[in-house]
Amino acid sequence: MPPAWFLTEDDLGNVAAYVRSLGKIAPEPLPGNAAHGAVIFAKAGCANCHIFAGAGVGFGPDLTKIAVQRSPSHLKAAIRKPNENLPEEFLLVAATTASGDTIEGIRVNEDTFSIQIKDATGRFHSLRKPDLKDLQKLRGQTPMPAYNGTFSDSELDDLIAYLASRGKP
Repeated sequence: MPPAWFLTEDDLGNVAAYVRSLGKIAPEPLPGNAAHGAVIFAKAGCANCHIFAGAGVGFGPDLTKIAVQRSPSHLKAAIRKPNENLPEEFLLVAATTASGDTIEGIRVNEDTFSIQIKDATGRFHSLRKPDLKDLQKLRGQTPMPAYNGTFSDSELDDLIAYLASRGKP
């Protein structure tokens, strides 16, 4: 499939919704309470790492349309055990500069000569690989904590209902 560089975020959400409508499996119901999910989202501090409906910090993925892109069961699994549900292209890295400073964050881009990293504050770092003392690729790791056992099933339903409340195409 050719790249879809010309599609906006809204276009991608609409395409995802259309493709999902073609499936033979009925969409999963959203039994949760979105208002209570908003309270859980705030109490858990999700906006400290994620953007949702234009608010929050952009270290983790933007969750505004995540309920269009992923099923409720996938979202529950990703919240409970994020290390087991990482996207293929996701990579947490730790780079040590020549001066001994360590920059840890999410790899944004990488080529043979350089790497771009987004740290927890949302700041971008563009580093030349030959200038680094060390570059560790922390495969299978994520800065997102596991919430397995933290939320009940009904609280997860509420949280996912909240995420779905704003992400409809």
